[in-house]
Amino acid sequence: MDLTFALKENPPSNGESNGAENNGMNVRNSKRAKFMATYRHQNFSIPDSVIFYIAKNPKTAELYQKMIKTCKYFFIKNPIIVIDKPLNYDNSQWTIVQTPYDMNQTTSKLWTADDLNVSPKYSITTETKDQNILTSIIPNLYRWIYFDEVVVKHEDGSNVEVQKIVEIVSYATSIDISHPTITSKTMEELLKIPNFPTLQDFTLYNIPEVFDIEAFYVHMKKNKTTSFYFFFDESISDEYMKRLDEITDEIIATKEFDYKPAFIHFRGLDYERHKKLDDIFSEINL
Repeated sequence: MDLTFALKENPPSNGESNGAENNGMNVRNSKRAKFMATYRHQNFSIPDSVIFYIAKNPKTAELYQKMIKTCKYFFIKNPIIVIDKPLNYDNSQWTIVQTPYDMNQTTSKLWTADDLNVSPKYSITTETKDQNILTSIIPNLYRWIYFDEVVVKHEDGSNVEVQKIVEIVSYATSIDISHPTITSKTMEELLKIPNFPTLQDFTLYNIPEVFDIEAFYVHMKKNKTTSFYFFFDESISDEYMKRLDEITDEIIATKEFDYKPAFIHFRGLDYERHKKLDDIFSEINL
């Protein structure tokens, strides 16, 4: 990590403003003072609105780190901690590689540029207090989130639906969930979430038949941004599979696309059509 702490604005003892901006950053006063000592108002050669957009929308973690090294303005406007090594939760402790990491040291967004791994088998049981560990950090994750063999639950023990996860991780650009909790209203609710149409990648595995494929089909025909990877559960009915067959054949038969087709996989999809879908998807997403 190039930047290992974030800052929280604390007013001076005399009650006067010190000119710094409160962006939910947290650190000891000494570190804050050292960081802010050389922060000055910037006069950029391009419009402030463009600079603000750049600050709020870094394309990669590497670019963001270069930006904040160049000018502290970018960190003040969009405080993110980039973690470029595996972040792990095991034995009731967060670690980066093997070094303990205190999640309470910052309220900034966390950009996990490498892996984020939670070991539920050993860390999250009914006997521990760690069952809500993922729920507590999801709002702080920036850009990328991947759930594998993990169930996110409400405080009452019920599973958190896919749409709620998407709503919470509003800064994410890619979401990948291996065992999603889906209802007949999932697609309808996803379409109400402002950040859903802006996702770059959205991957779901083991999708049950209750998923509203017709609502998704309508959205897909208008989608120009998101790469959808949908893998349907083996338990889907023949009737549901027939509809997936029809959508697949329509995509394959299309010569030119004015939308981004989804890559879908389901039982009954033969190798030849799978290969054609893969080729189309790869070409569209070059």
